[in-house]
Amino acid sequence: MFDKLMGKWRGQSHDQQRPTTAPGADARHPSMPVPPRIRPEMANFDVVDGVLVTTVLQPRLAGQDAADLVETILAEVDEDGLVQNVIVDLENIEFMDSTSLGMLVFLNNRLQIIEGRLIIVNAAATLEQMFKITQLDRMLPVCRDVMKAVSIANRAA
Repeated sequence: MFDKLMGKWRGQSHDQQRPTTAPGADARHPSMPVPPRIRPEMANFDVVDGVLVTTVLQPRLAGQDAADLVETILAEVDEDGLVQNVIVDLENIEFMDSTSLGMLVFLNNRLQIIEGRLIIVNAAATLEQMFKITQLDRMLPVCRDVMKAVSIANRAA
């Protein structure tokens, strides 16, 4: 199921080993990005009424950290195969970049493959404004309360 969730990462199968630099290239200037890795220390995970609640622990979510977080969440979803819906609690996040927004869309798309749903909770006012400006709030429900998000996820199922 993990392969189904991850799909293709930058045009290659997630399982394939890839060099971080092109053959003969200087190691200080990699030609390929480093693939994401599973980092469970980035977040706390709880299952509430069959919904995976992910509380991000870092104050900043940008670049490779966003990709690593999404891969970690997908690994948690795949671990038992019973969880389809995910709540991402952003209570500790002070800053997110555009890569993070793209990774949330990626996560939402992967969850839709298994008929799951992504819900965002506890976003700071600046982050909520960013979701509105980018119109991601139309794609991803944004709530202020985890239990309300759990009821939305369970009602959708």
